[in-house]
Amino acid sequence: SRSAMAMRALLRATPGALRPARSSFGHGVQVRSFAKRMTNRRTDLAVRKRRPGVGDEGMVAEVLEGTVYVEPSYETWVHSMKGEKVSIVPLETKVFDEDIRTDILHRNVLYWQNKERGWSNKRTLRRGEISGTGKKPHKQKGTGRARQGTKRAPHHRGGGKAHGPVPRSFETKLNKKVRQLGNRIALAARFREENMVVLEELKLKHPKTHAINELVKLWGWNSVLFVQEFEGDRNFELACKNIPEVETVSPHTFNAKEALLKEKVVLSVKSLEQIQNHLCKDIRSARSAVVVESESVQEEEELGGREEVQQQEQMS
Repeated sequence: SRSAMAMRALLRATPGALRPARSSFGHGVQVRSFAKRMTNRRTDLAVRKRRPGVGDEGMVAEVLEGTVYVEPSYETWVHSMKGEKVSIVPLETKVFDEDIRTDILHRNVLYWQNKERGWSNKRTLRRGEISGTGKKPHKQKGTGRARQGTKRAPHHRGGGKAHGPVPRSFETKLNKKVRQLGNRIALAARFREENMVVLEELKLKHPKTHAINELVKLWGWNSVLFVQEFEGDRNFELACKNIPEVETVSPHTFNAKEALLKEKVVLSVKSLEQIQNHLCKDIRSARSAVVVESESVQEEEELGGREEVQQQEQMS
């Protein structure tokens, strides 16, 4: 009829109104349209995202009470090669404020131990690789002996080896971010134990082992890990090679296992700056990506909310 047609046209012209839905359980079930629900949700998001003071005259910004969070600051002394205190250098909070997690350190130590084991070339012959006949040793029945199908079985003399070793790598997988976290925790642990020393520089005029021996005796170190800067002094590196319990690494090759095994970790001022930048690289890139993504999402929500508000104003 004409009244029914007029009602349908009115419902189509007013989105979000209550309209009769077709259902197998009966007629006349009132269901709110999905389009109106989405419009309401976007409008609410736009209102919530609206900043106080911008287009809203009666809104007052909420004042948060409490103490302002201040990041802890760390610093350490810089010594000369003779043991004299020279200056103080600040330390990176993102590295030296890490919680000491033994589970992460354990995973890192196992990773480096397995990596140092390298590759195994041990191999034995299996039953399918033994040379010999494939004939059945004796008939199945009538001999009083146990049934046998081949002489190359592992339980026979001269047979193959069951579950023998094969060439394989002992290296295990550990994510890069977990390794970096382990390095930060190891360095923070050495610092809190007062087992990290910062020197002005790690350089020698001549590659003499005697100079490193005198340095170690002067400080009373039993074992030490020197962290040199990138492309560090070659004379210093060569002088450390002939001394047991003395190792040299760069900021890229620094790892938690070596740092925990040695009694002291010794860095120069330049290598300290480089290793801090290297260990914080993943944190900075991840945080910048999150900030960019959140800003883009917020802009899209605000834009969508403004469009929906304008449409509603035009319809009203």
